[in-house]
Amino acid sequence: MRSNTKPQSKKIFPKIILVIVSLIFTLFLAEIALRYYYFGSFSIATKTPDSKFIGYDEQLGWSNIPNSEGYFANPKEGFNGYVIFDENGVRVNDNNLDNEGEAILIVGDSVTAGLEVDNNETYAAILERLFFENGCQYTVYNAGVRGYGTDQSFWNMERLLDDINPKYVIYMFTSNDFQDNKTIKQSNRKDGKPVFIFDDNKLTIANRPTKKLETNRYTFVTYDSGGYEINEGDINENLRSIMEFIKNNFALYYPLNVLYQQLQISPMAVLETKAAYPDMEILELILKTMKKDDIELFFTSYLYEGEEVYIDDFIRMSDNLGITYLNIYPYFTEQWGNYHWIKDRHWNEKGHLQAATGLYELLSPRLCDN
Repeated sequence: MRSNTKPQSKKIFPKIILVIVSLIFTLFLAEIALRYYYFGSFSIATKTPDSKFIGYDEQLGWSNIPNSEGYFANPKEGFNGYVIFDENGVRVNDNNLDNEGEAILIVGDSVTAGLEVDNNETYAAILERLFFENGCQYTVYNAGVRGYGTDQSFWNMERLLDDINPKYVIYMFTSNDFQDNKTIKQSNRKDGKPVFIFDDNKLTIANRPTKKLETNRYTFVTYDSGGYEINEGDINENLRSIMEFIKNNFALYYPLNVLYQQLQISPMAVLETKAAYPDMEILELILKTMKKDDIELFFTSYLYEGEEVYIDDFIRMSDNLGITYLNIYPYFTEQWGNYHWIKDRHWNEKGHLQAATGLYELLSPRLCDN
């Protein structure tokens, strides 16, 4: 008797195909919905890579490329800033002022560099204009570099002192500097960096000159009551590449990144973003080293929503060091989303304007003869 039963594999195969097609279609619909939700458009234009303006630096890890110029854009997040760096890797303000004032040097990370806005819209450029328009001329130099910690900002300041000869230096802190100050190499960065090792209440420099490492390599310093330890290793290169591709091309990146971080596939997730021992101690010692006899140092901070808890510590630290903390937090009176780009923590034009306004009002009584 002949059986009419088809092989089991022939029944399962169409179901597998149907599941795969359904999954692809679901992901497609999810991408469309998320793209519109996060970006407000269906644009798939790619962002400008950091490498257009930033290159390897043996002493600092990386630095702005001198005389580089062009647009820094990310259509998904809504910005398209025109950027020019001078021969020292300092961002040009494009204020076109007949300015003969003394120099103010500002150091910091991507918040200070402000590549997301045009040259004349960074808080450094606006601060220079506010001084000039109120009869108090200063030339303001924007030496911010994307990804810098307090350590790199300090070394960058030292490099520029002879060329700029500033009377004042402003250091702009951001909360990820706590992590950056313990990092030698992030797994998602092309280049590593030197780092200060905190030991016996002193700082010593490690990893200088900076060694070139593979992109998927990570190295950072952890501390406990017994001292410090250098942690290093590699993440899964294929998985990292997939996540980077998704990040640069798909809105699905945002919900997937939550899972990516919770699985701690990125080892940097083990570093707390909040201040922990010895974060404040390292920051205070670097600031102490930044302080020069012939230059007045100001300390200010970019505080995202909820990070104002650091202010009392910053005031105490500044008082201990005999420097001035410039608290610009009260100048941001609206919802934080009004001062930032879509799904991006950096200031938009309004954020830079508020920061410059706050800095001017705090500095002008000290720096200007009114």
